[in-house]
Amino acid sequence: MKKIVTVLAASLSFALLAGAADVPKTEAFVGYQFTRFNPDSPFVPSLNANGGSGQFVYNFWKGLGVALDSGAVTKGIINGVSADTTVVHFVAGPRYAFYNSSRFTPFVEALFGGAYTTTSTQISAVPVINPLVTGAAADPNLPVSARLVASRTSFAMLTGGGFDWRLSKHVSIRPVAFDYYLTRPASLITGDNVNKNNWRYSAGVNFTFGAK
Repeated sequence: MKKIVTVLAASLSFALLAGAADVPKTEAFVGYQFTRFNPDSPFVPSLNANGGSGQFVYNFWKGLGVALDSGAVTKGIINGVSADTTVVHFVAGPRYAFYNSSRFTPFVEALFGGAYTTTSTQISAVPVINPLVTGAAADPNLPVSARLVASRTSFAMLTGGGFDWRLSKHVSIRPVAFDYYLTRPASLITGDNVNKNNWRYSAGVNFTFGAK
């Protein structure tokens, strides 16, 4: 984490000293997303989830713009139990990119919205046949399976930044973006909203269009 912070700080300092550059009017990012969830629960341990994300940015003044960010990550096994978990987020908010004459473009962002979590697991059981019930022709040795599904929606916030490496006028590589990922789901015991301190890393390709 210290190395990432150092790289971002160095890139930001360089950008502030560099000359001005054309600012794209819109941007579209697509890439990989890794999320570290920290449930802080005795029943669910911290876990890593993988997936993808996309971001659309409209720059309305210099490097200041509005970003729309959406993505999803999944995890198949939790604490040794096969439980398919998917977390989908949709957030929006201000983003500032430090455009300059170099190929590096650092940016910072603060995005707010929601996160939708769904978890499902399959259970199997042997049916109990009542011999007094007529027509009970089910085979008692044949297990019956069902899938239990639970879901919930909570507040979500992503704050952080990263930098892009420009390859051409319209294409950049984003090697690193690092965000603090806050979610506030309701507690299963008290019902009160509880802060969950998570982290997100993303990387991919950023496309730019137009200029201001």
